[in-house]
Amino acid sequence: MLRTGLVRAAAARRLARRQPLGARQPWRWLATLQPEAELLAKPSSPDPWTKPDPFRHSCGSSNEKVSHSIREFLQSTRQRPRAGLQPDELVVKCPTCSPGKPRRLAYSAHLNTETGAFVCTSCFEQGPWEKYQELAMRRNFQNTIPKTRVSDPPPFEFAEHTLEQLRANLNQHEEIFAALTGQDKGQLRLRPEALARYGVGLGFIDTEIPEITDMKALVEGSDHAVPCLVFPRTAFRTNSFIENNTPSPAAKPLQQPDSRRLSRTISSMISDTHHDEASSAHGPVLADLPEFRTVQLKVVGWNTAELEMFVPVDEAQPGLFGFHIAGPDSSDVILTGHELDAVAAFQETGIPAVSLPKGPYQLPLDAMRALERFERIYVWLDDDHQGAEAAKLISRKLGVDRCLIVRTQNGNPQGPRSASIALARGYNLSEIIEQAQPVQHDKVLDFSALREAVKFEVTNPDLIRGVESKDLPGWNAIYKGLRPGELTILSGPTGCGKTTVISQMSLDFCKSGVSTLWGSFEIPNVRLATRMMGQFARRDISSNPAEIDYWSRKFEQLPMYFLKFHGSTKPETVLETMRHAVYAYDVKHIVIDNLQFMMSMQAKGIDKYDAQDAAIATFRQFATEENVHITVVAHLRKDQPSTDVDINAIFGSAKVTQEADNVVILQRYGNSDSKVRCINVLKNRFDGTLGKVYISYEPDTMAFKEIPPPRKRKAVKIIKTSGKLSMADRLMAEVEAATASDDTDGM
Repeated sequence: MLRTGLVRAAAARRLARRQPLGARQPWRWLATLQPEAELLAKPSSPDPWTKPDPFRHSCGSSNEKVSHSIREFLQSTRQRPRAGLQPDELVVKCPTCSPGKPRRLAYSAHLNTETGAFVCTSCFEQGPWEKYQELAMRRNFQNTIPKTRVSDPPPFEFAEHTLEQLRANLNQHEEIFAALTGQDKGQLRLRPEALARYGVGLGFIDTEIPEITDMKALVEGSDHAVPCLVFPRTAFRTNSFIENNTPSPAAKPLQQPDSRRLSRTISSMISDTHHDEASSAHGPVLADLPEFRTVQLKVVGWNTAELEMFVPVDEAQPGLFGFHIAGPDSSDVILTGHELDAVAAFQETGIPAVSLPKGPYQLPLDAMRALERFERIYVWLDDDHQGAEAAKLISRKLGVDRCLIVRTQNGNPQGPRSASIALARGYNLSEIIEQAQPVQHDKVLDFSALREAVKFEVTNPDLIRGVESKDLPGWNAIYKGLRPGELTILSGPTGCGKTTVISQMSLDFCKSGVSTLWGSFEIPNVRLATRMMGQFARRDISSNPAEIDYWSRKFEQLPMYFLKFHGSTKPETVLETMRHAVYAYDVKHIVIDNLQFMMSMQAKGIDKYDAQDAAIATFRQFATEENVHITVVAHLRKDQPSTDVDINAIFGSAKVTQEADNVVILQRYGNSDSKVRCINVLKNRFDGTLGKVYISYEPDTMAFKEIPPPRKRKAVKIIKTSGKLSMADRLMAEVEAATASDDTDGM
């Protein structure tokens, strides 16, 4: 075998000597000819003063043919391509999933202008340029082409004087500017130069009309307006492909109002900070970089909780906060969960920093493509349980060989959670980032890798609890929150409201930032989404159709996704889709409703129990390996009464409840017309706490509300006699009445 290897190596060397230098190492040869920016642009006319390269000439000829084909096809389909987050990339309509979508969602395919290869970040269709053309020639895609000669409108573009005024507002607001740049206790101590480089501004939102309908109102505000920080998301202004084919887009007035999203209050984030010195971060500000432009603004309330808006919410070109900071020569980048953390990290370390675009725990595929060129990525999220799990997941998506996880607290539970708070408390951010560690292999561990985690769990039992419910506080006292890596079985009699309860609870967790995947095998997705949107609005939106668009825009901002299955489906197919959703959308909570509908017609007789056990075991293993929480809705046995249901009443074998970490039974309390339900936790592997929570359904809000335990009524047994009772008969009657009272209390 050694001789064979030597012969192959010698043959490879002889073949390499026959090839020109450029063919052997084309990327290194081309890099010596021109700067990296010019190399990425690939000008069509070669430089006459550089050494000719046969490889580059042949490649350039092929690329020109592909580019010419792309130009003609995009013009024939009247598309208005956007510049992607890479210099040689266009964002175009997906030929597979764009039919039927609004224009703001249709542009989801990323097309390489050099090779013609494309990939869709929505349906994940991918392939060469020939496949794109073939798919686009289908009737569905052809129906999306405008009948007139007018192309799609250009992307939204902000007026530069508006952005300058927003930045000027921040410098003129003494209180907020001092809180960000001051050196006293409770101030973040960010440098004005760093804020200017990122383009951070200040706007005003009217609390009575919480919608941004024009930029003038955001800049100037009104009597009822509250201050809010404005974080610009930037991207390439254009590229050589667009400049050669389409005119520069003109400024377009803001048309669509925006919607709120949940956000932590910035003022509360810095309320517990201390004193330190900070270094300056000089460099060109955003306004001095003509190759970049602002594609979207993120507006976050300063003292107003739960205020987070995006302008524009529609037709936004993909962008990142801090994208313009990383130059073409940058090989390292810091990825944070919040914008102010990115500013603080860049200011103190000098490493370009960007923030996640969809909350502090989600990394969409658009952002992944923008991070492909970096050799080392520091993942610096909030140093808590949820942030640590998200950092591991994001590192696996980006590649564990080039990611380092930064822990701000570094094992000290009293330490700062984020980079900005660490800066304000006097910590040295450069020393913190030097202690960043790679993700360890999840299959091989020793106690040294578990020591700090064990110590943290023992000394801080309240901090390791999962994401808590805001609608059901009593549920948190028993269940201890939604924790990743667990399997929950929810069961109950038919018609008691299992789907309504779990849809409300999953929506509650989703509003707290938990990305959720819903698999409804019993109810169509349209009907389920209608119910959930009513629970989200806390009203029946069908009674007021004018509000449907408003609540739809707000609901669309939630990290909620749906499986496109219905009825009997093979568990292998469902599992493959679940794994894809975990990778693409950072899903942390999966709901399967319900197990019997998914497994129907999969097996018959005794075999159906074996098939159900295999499905439960598969879900159990998936929850552990992917570190997600899976909630499976299961039916009870048909021969079970409506009261006194125990853990053995769930349909199937004992393996169903043995594999589960939590078993919850939903029961109707009282008669059949009662709106009161009892959530009975029969198994809790986390800490063993069991108990009941009583809830009542409110038709006006289409949701359940937690109520105190109903008062227990003692039953009185009336005994009819024809005469007087003896002492023995009287004692027997009292015993029977007490027994009947105890039976009623246990129901």
